[in-house]
Amino acid sequence: MQKADRGHTRWRQSLMLFIPALLGVGALTVMTIQGVLPLNLALSGQDFKLASNGAAVATQGLSAYPSTIEMKDGSHAPVLMAAIPEAELADGICISLVLTFPLIGTNTLQINTDGEATVKDLQAAAELMAIKGVALNAATSDGNAPAKDGSNVKDPVAINKDASDLDGISGGTPGSIGIDAPGVVRMAQLQATAKGATISGTAKLNGIGIPKIGRGRGTEHGECY
Repeated sequence: MQKADRGHTRWRQSLMLFIPALLGVGALTVMTIQGVLPLNLALSGQDFKLASNGAAVATQGLSAYPSTIEMKDGSHAPVLMAAIPEAELADGICISLVLTFPLIGTNTLQINTDGEATVKDLQAAAELMAIKGVALNAATSDGNAPAKDGSNVKDPVAINKDASDLDGISGGTPGSIGIDAPGVVRMAQLQATAKGATISGTAKLNGIGIPKIGRGRGTEHGECY
C-alpha cells in the first residue's frame, strides 16, 4: 500500500487555486464600488498600464514636468510628473498590471470600464505618458475658445516654462522644462506606462467589468496596449 504524503504542501496546486479565488474576491469588490473611489496607488517594479478607451478631456487643463522617483531597490527611474485637476473619459478606462508568481509564472490582471469615468485631483508619476491627437488651449475669461486676436485669453499655454514655477503642480527642479496648459485639453487617447508609479486623486467609474487574469503578458493576454 502506498503511503500518503504527510506535512507536504503542494505549492503549485495551492497557487493555482489562489488565483481564481483572488479574482473572485476582486470581482465582488468591483461590483460593490459605488460613487467616488479614492485613488492611492503606489507600485514599484511592476508593469502597470492605464489607457483611456477613447477620447479624454481635461476640463481644467494639465501641468507636467520630468523628474525621477526612487525604486524599492534604491535605484532611480525617470518619470513624468503630471497633474490634472479634472478629466472626463466618455468611454471609460483600461488598467492592467503584469505580475509574476513563484512557480506559476507571469500573469496579467486587467480591469476595464465601458461607461463614462471622471477623475479629479489626479497626481501621477509615469515612466511613459503618450497623448494621441492632443489639443492644448489657453484659459479664457468667458469660457469660450480663444479668440483669434487673443482678446479673451486669461492664461496662455506655457511650454518650456521653468518646472519650479508651474501653476498647476509643485516640486519641479529649477531650470528644468515644464508645461502649463490651463485651458481645456482634448486628447484622442491617453496612455500611461510605469514600473514605478504613484497615483492619487479620486475617480467616479461606471460600467466596471469583471476583472480578468490572462496567462502571460501582451495585449493578447490582457495588457491595455
